[in-house]
Amino acid sequence: LGGGAPVYIREAKEPSYLAQVRAFRPESMPIPSDYNKILLQLLQSPTIASKQWVFHQYDSMVRTNTVAPSYDAAIVRIKGSKKALAMKSDCNARYVYLNPRRGGQIAVAESARNIVCTGATPLGITNCLNFGNPYDPEIYWQFMEAVLGIGEACRALETPVTGGNVSFYNESPDGAVHPTPVIGMLGLLEDVDLATSSFFQNPGDAIILLGESNAEVGGSEYSYQLLGEVVGDAPELDLVAEKRLQALCLKLIHDRLIVSAHDCAEGGLAVALAECCFAPKRSLGACVSSFDLTKHRSDFLLFGESQSRIIISAREEQIEKILTTATRYNVTAALIGQVTDAPAVRIDPLINIQTDQARTTYEAAIPSAMGEVELMIV
Repeated sequence: LGGGAPVYIREAKEPSYLAQVRAFRPESMPIPSDYNKILLQLLQSPTIASKQWVFHQYDSMVRTNTVAPSYDAAIVRIKGSKKALAMKSDCNARYVYLNPRRGGQIAVAESARNIVCTGATPLGITNCLNFGNPYDPEIYWQFMEAVLGIGEACRALETPVTGGNVSFYNESPDGAVHPTPVIGMLGLLEDVDLATSSFFQNPGDAIILLGESNAEVGGSEYSYQLLGEVVGDAPELDLVAEKRLQALCLKLIHDRLIVSAHDCAEGGLAVALAECCFAPKRSLGACVSSFDLTKHRSDFLLFGESQSRIIISAREEQIEKILTTATRYNVTAALIGQVTDAPAVRIDPLINIQTDQARTTYEAAIPSAMGEVELMIV
């Protein structure tokens, strides 16, 4: 189209619900008495629980190109070369509902972060933007803000938008779906031998947290499970800091300083640590004894969903190099614990769950739910 594409601008209005949901005060949430129970509850929630019931029904080794699913993103070999493609789709609709622009940014940032955790460099995105009726000014405002947020994040992370689609009128008699701009991110892994697992590998390895943990439970799975509603504001996101974190993670992988990398996302640090222990065909543990639980409320620090965080594991002799490199990249890095051969997820002094119990809860949730659906149909 010579002269550019036509631009269609509709009436937009900030939704009236925002004032109500953002009036939520996290300090009003009750302090839990049983952190083990909370962690298990989070691991079996549909948002977090293992989706292997779905993807294990497909032959992941078809045409021998797919690398076994043990990573934060799917990896497909490029035959005839050492290269591979990493792919990830992501979106947290609750964040977009609470803060459409920041929620759009987070969808891009988290997709890229998952790509980076495999050792691949993010290249670009496609998208599927799912919203309600655009003739509703409040819905159109959600759409407009989310698109602006996606654009800002893509420019910051240098991941151009190569295509996508928009799906409007996703509504029921109860109202529109939560705004859900799904991001599909593609990355390039120059050497498939560098592919980095999301699971801990060796007892005795150090556990290091990259990034800052803050008291951010707005829109979190924790607050939803506790309150039954989506309230608060989406977590903060500094795109410049996010880019530094991702650059650091790639540097550590390419220099072969770490053996695993896993993004902290839904469910927060406690869930991410548990997931790191669920390596296929083996049960390792994690003993976290050096994580500062005095900075904010302990439940907010363990289950809050602060962005720009990655859990890595590494040989003890690499700790100093990792911390020095993190300082050079201006990224907070803290040694918080150790991988153990005792199969338990421990975050002293609040959480101590056997890995097998946590894994069973995590892996059985979706099949159990599907079984209940089948019974209802019968």
